[in-house]
Amino acid sequence: MSTNDAEAFGYRVLMRVLFGPAEGPPGWRERAACADCDPSLFDAAGRIAAAKKVCASCPVLAECRQDQLDWEATSPRFRANASGVVGGLTGADRRRIHYPAKYAKDVA
Repeated sequence: MSTNDAEAFGYRVLMRVLFGPAEGPPGWRERAACADCDPSLFDAAGRIAAAKKVCASCPVLAECRQDQLDWEATSPRFRANASGVVGGLTGADRRRIHYPAKYAKDVA
């Protein structure tokens, strides 16, 4: 198997894990502002502002954000280990959405 074949196979496996066996990436993905960006931009701690800037200009931001939150909601493991910038939200932002009581301030 050549390197390109191995990369294509790995991509197909990842898409099956993320979106199920009969589906590929969502249709909005091709229109995303990040479609041609280096994926490492969105997982680098020192580049959060740059990643959020790309997301801020994205025409499919709402769909991306909702898909990610829905995917993370399917398993506590995904929610608890949320990382990177997706849909304009950092992993910490998304954990606060999934676990609001844990991050709420005591106002009593």
